[in-house]
Amino acid sequence: MTLGTDLAPQVLLPGFTGTTVPAWLDDALDAGLAGVCLFAGNVDPGDPHGTARLTAALRARRPDLVVALDEEGGVVTRLEAPRGSTLPSPAQIGLLPVDAATETGALLAARLRAAGIDLVLAPDGDVNDNPLNPVIGARSFGADPEVVAERVAATVMALQAGGVAACVKHWPGHGDTVVDSHHGLPTVPARAVERHAAPFATAFAAGVAAVMTAHVVVPEWGQTPVTLDAAALGRLRALTDAVIVTDAVDMAAVAAEAGPGAAAARALAAGADLVCIGNPGLSGIDDEAQYREVVDAVAAAIDDGRIPEARARDAAARVAALAAAYPAAAETDGSLPDGSPAEPDAATVRSIARALAEASTADVASIADAAEVRDGRRGPSMAVATRARPVVEWLSEATTRELAAAPVGPGRIIVVADRLDDEQRAVIAAAQAQGAAVVVNVGPIGATAPHPTVELGADSPLSVRVLQEWLRGAVR
Repeated sequence: MTLGTDLAPQVLLPGFTGTTVPAWLDDALDAGLAGVCLFAGNVDPGDPHGTARLTAALRARRPDLVVALDEEGGVVTRLEAPRGSTLPSPAQIGLLPVDAATETGALLAARLRAAGIDLVLAPDGDVNDNPLNPVIGARSFGADPEVVAERVAATVMALQAGGVAACVKHWPGHGDTVVDSHHGLPTVPARAVERHAAPFATAFAAGVAAVMTAHVVVPEWGQTPVTLDAAALGRLRALTDAVIVTDAVDMAAVAAEAGPGAAAARALAAGADLVCIGNPGLSGIDDEAQYREVVDAVAAAIDDGRIPEARARDAAARVAALAAAYPAAAETDGSLPDGSPAEPDAATVRSIARALAEASTADVASIADAAEVRDGRRGPSMAVATRARPVVEWLSEATTRELAAAPVGPGRIIVVADRLDDEQRAVIAAAQAQGAAVVVNVGPIGATAPHPTVELGADSPLSVRVLQEWLRGAVR
């Protein structure tokens, strides 16, 4: 065994396909693999105990394994895919007092602990002040850096008080972009980095356990993506001692030139500690082949000195310390006694509905007696992975006349939207040309102005609950 083959697995966080542990992953665990990242394909939505059993099986081989999960609320959920989360989305929390972030963080921590997750790739610290952003949107707490900062800090503290390591993302900020780094390389000007610094600063002050890098270029810093740039990661290390986790290295922003293996090696040499390899189930790539490419490339880079031994050992030590600080906790079978996860109570749902009513430019009663519902949303992104449709389906199927406090107006067309891009503008304009129309926005709050809009801030089961409360007249 070479030094590289010994150290390389200790700094990697691969995904894998299926709901059981594949043979290659067994071997990687025996070789000292740092951790795994679960995705929707690893979770059986019909089995509330399945994730806890899977994480227990993984830790039976490696008790100190880091098990990570993308679980942000709203449409970015793995535990509740493909329908979307029963927890509020960040966009919804951004409209509420900061206590809502604390309460939601505590609920999420309880769910994660029950499922055996010890690192959650959340909260999203991006400030979504570009309505054309194709990948952040309602994953952000909003467009105001201070609002986002307060809720990021509260979420971090709640998660970590609940025994789950938080990973704030995507430093130095992915909010003011028009390119999705899954598909291309975004550029973020330094002025936007400065404007968006507060959420990351509050997360660092709150003692966040980890921070995820963004695959973006800051031209004033050079032309190298931040994840691969030693000077950029040096800036980050000066701000925090948190474990530096890469965004997935199979994303086009860093992998297009030479592949995920080369990107992983460059990221580690630049100062990253833990390399997230990506979601093989979504990309259709063979999970073992993807892992082998990355682990071999990293091992070779350690052996030939491109990743200095001291750098590799420091990264491995930081990851090991994270695992020790947040030991595995699959103490339950993954559910409450009634088999359902903890959910926001009715008072919280009403609070969200009131806040959304204030943010809306159309009264929710305007969707009563709808003649037609049109789905004008964009397709699924690599972040969301699945195209949740609970709001569209419920609006299409529900008899809104019976839910409304009183029938109003003639039949109208509802357009469900999540961006104000040219395609969605065209769908909205076509609906308006045919008569009365109203937009139900499940994306970032305010993104569909100036159209008459009912704001929801997520296409999720929680948003359906909000609509039901609203239409029944329970919200005033």
